[in-house]
Amino acid sequence: MARAKRTDRTEARRRYQAELAAAEPGETTIRPNVLAGPAKDGPAATPPAGARPSIGAAFRGAVRPFDLKGDLRSLPVIIRERGFLISVAVAVAATAVFVFATNELGASLNFALSDPLADKTMPTATSISYLAVSLFVAPPPAAGGFLIGFFAKRGSWLTGLIFGMVAAACYSWLIISPAGRLLTGENATDTYVLQAWIAGPVGAALFASAAAWYRRFLDLANPNRGQRRPARQAQKTQNRGGAKRR
Repeated sequence: MARAKRTDRTEARRRYQAELAAAEPGETTIRPNVLAGPAKDGPAATPPAGARPSIGAAFRGAVRPFDLKGDLRSLPVIIRERGFLISVAVAVAATAVFVFATNELGASLNFALSDPLADKTMPTATSISYLAVSLFVAPPPAAGGFLIGFFAKRGSWLTGLIFGMVAAACYSWLIISPAGRLLTGENATDTYVLQAWIAGPVGAALFASAAAWYRRFLDLANPNRGQRRPARQAQKTQNRGGAKRR
């Protein structure tokens, strides 16, 4: 029996050596150790760098501490960001178009009539600009605040506050002009102007801060979201370079 066991072991060793010799270069053959016991539980595996965190962790991580001095020092830089410049440009342009296109109509309105707009033709520029005024000028200017927050790298509340002041100035100009009669009727304009200067800056700052937080939350909840853009840009650059070489 002992000789038969030795013969079996010798034959098994020969087969194992033959399998190693038949393996391709660079290929490693791993044979399980059937005699070894079950592996002991080691330390918990750490998640990879691009692992998606929990919703709660992303929610908390998106919050940034209030840094008044740092934001004020960065003011010359953050007011040159695209979101702020676009919002200010849209607010000023929409107000100017609405005022100049509607002044004649507003001055001709007779509110003693049951329908002051009867037999009146609304200019096309008035209809188009009114939509932009509602989003970027009328308090609170929500669309401008959200746009600022999505592009702001820091100090979203500050740029939102400044934009809100610009929007309040535009709304005040609109209200005291003849075109403003379409919005106020025969009511006093002081209340509308005061509301613009209170709700405009505060509302724009809050909307900008909320949009900035939401953008950070999306980046944390989906870490691969920010990595796809450089990869696509690199692929486009590579494709352009290959096309030029051809």
